[in-house]
Amino acid sequence: MNTAQWHEIIKNKRWDIAQEIFEQYADWFEKCETQEELYKTAPTELLYNLTVNGDDDACAYYIRRRIDEDTLVAKDMDYLKAAIYNLGFEAALVGGCLYGMKDCIYKDPFMEYVSYVVLEQSGNEDAHKMLSKAYKKDRERIEQAEAKVLNSQVDHWAAENIRGDLLGIRVDIQRLEKESGFPEYKLGYLTEVYLTETTGRETDGEPVFVWYLRGKKQDDDRKRMTDGIIDEICAVADKMHIPTVDVLLDGRRLYHYGGGNKTQKADYTNDKINIISDAELKVTVTEDTLQGDTCPACGGKLGAGGVCASCGCKVEPKGGEDIYIKRSKDAEALVCTQCGSPVQMESGANTAFCAACGTTFVINGNALKFEIPGLNYENIRADMPEGATLPDVKFVRASIADDAVTAIMPKNFMVMPEEVRRIKYRANAPRYIYTTPDTTVNLTMGFGGALQENDVFTFGQQMLSALKGANPTAKFGEAQRITHKRNIFFFDFITAGLDQTIYNAMFFFSIGGRQGIGSWNCLGKDRWYWASVFEHAVKTMECKD
Repeated sequence: MNTAQWHEIIKNKRWDIAQEIFEQYADWFEKCETQEELYKTAPTELLYNLTVNGDDDACAYYIRRRIDEDTLVAKDMDYLKAAIYNLGFEAALVGGCLYGMKDCIYKDPFMEYVSYVVLEQSGNEDAHKMLSKAYKKDRERIEQAEAKVLNSQVDHWAAENIRGDLLGIRVDIQRLEKESGFPEYKLGYLTEVYLTETTGRETDGEPVFVWYLRGKKQDDDRKRMTDGIIDEICAVADKMHIPTVDVLLDGRRLYHYGGGNKTQKADYTNDKINIISDAELKVTVTEDTLQGDTCPACGGKLGAGGVCASCGCKVEPKGGEDIYIKRSKDAEALVCTQCGSPVQMESGANTAFCAACGTTFVINGNALKFEIPGLNYENIRADMPEGATLPDVKFVRASIADDAVTAIMPKNFMVMPEEVRRIKYRANAPRYIYTTPDTTVNLTMGFGGALQENDVFTFGQQMLSALKGANPTAKFGEAQRITHKRNIFFFDFITAGLDQTIYNAMFFFSIGGRQGIGSWNCLGKDRWYWASVFEHAVKTMECKD
């Protein structure tokens, strides 16, 4: 029962309902006391069997018993961690002590904070005081613990409450009331979730998470937590195919997604492009060989860092922040299916000839027709086609993503309209999406879980491996580790669209201790121009940590 429901019972003087609820509580307390007595007297072996079978309360008593017997081992701690992640109150009581014990071999500050956050969700005042005291010196780790518990809370709520088809989810975030029983209620917010059934009926609100404004920058705290709640609820909606999500903060709509033809445009707080200044990109067209193309000494392919794989010659990149584009004949470089050597397909040709092994191929679109699936470009970066001219694009430097990022972008960029967003990004849409009026050039941005600056390259490599596994027909370029202004892991690739190819450039970075994930994309045929612009925009990007 939530506070609003109790108020409704008292207002209407439904003492019969109140009596029934009190009787249910009494039965529940009696059951808990009986169960607690069982745990206290049960042999260690029985507690172990209950723990292995997922009884989180039994796990707490099992760990206590192992401590008393001085037989606690690392495997036991795995059970304890799982029970805490399952929001076990008793397990969190044990975890707060054991993980926080000084000089203990199991000391783990992160799990200590996770334990306290779990306890705080039940109104435990001691846990709240511990978190508030530690927040000044260990803010980042506590925020990570909050995010972990929020994820667990939402997952448990979804598993218990979502049944069958639903029309929508409404999330109501309100300040805690004095009667809530939570400590420092004036700094706390309660998140309640309502479900809209196919009949149009909305269910009673279900409390999901309580969070606090702990730091001096309360607006930053409020945004961090609301962003986390939005991300978690939208992930559930995507997974369960629930078409609409509305999030309200203090009665004001903060976020809206979905709803078919009846939907209103999303009300993203501060989701706009704030132009700071004009930006002039100096683009030079050259006939010279560029780094990432071929070695001027032997004609071999240049790899990462401009080093030739054949002769070892290193080609230094052109200096400054200028953008260089190579002009060449209108040709696509393909890979020979027999020996792997480059095969040139001249414009309008129906066949291609490999000079290395002498094989002749039939051309099927932009691929060699010999049972090679997907895209077979030798080079991800294309040269400027013969007869082409540089497009007339004006650029600006602007702040985006709630002013968290400043980047160079086309002057005509705008926030992608909701109706277009639903079509182009049907599931797991990034939080921020910007596009040209014809939607052929796009920039997306999103922020995820914890990520430190030193872990950016490892995280980026993991994401690259996952993306390759999920897109076996895509053609990937060589990844770059950019260290100019901050650590950025950058790579590009080509995928097949409905009627033409799409060029993509993805980048990963750390911002305020969180994951920053961005991408640029354009039509594959236009990548000869945009690929270098995208890379330049990423390298000159600035973040507000």
